[in-house]
Amino acid sequence: MGSLEDCVLWREPEATVTKPMADQFGLRKTFAKQSHWWRYLLECRCCGQLYGFEFYEEVDWEGGQDPQYSTWVPLSSDAEIEALKASAPGQLAEFVPRLCKDWPKGQEKPKLYWIKG
Repeated sequence: MGSLEDCVLWREPEATVTKPMADQFGLRKTFAKQSHWWRYLLECRCCGQLYGFEFYEEVDWEGGQDPQYSTWVPLSSDAEIEALKASAPGQLAEFVPRLCKDWPKGQEKPKLYWIKG
């Protein structure tokens, strides 16, 4: 596994997340797969970096366009993987760094940003 700074997701996040996920990442493990919440352990196909990935949708039952949030958390140890598995849905704020893709209700497109600490 290379360093995080060598990973295409770190260097080119926008170009990476707009491609089909299966083209960029291999699925190593599924932790949750519900209609509005998914959590996976992914491996970058380019460099082997592991990521915890979460998709979370807040259903408000008001005309569609529910808020959606996706988060990629680089992981480097079994302890980090276990901490990610134990986190509640939509609650990955304690993980730094992380890439966030937020698409609030009423926005034309999502906002993509790294929280690097």
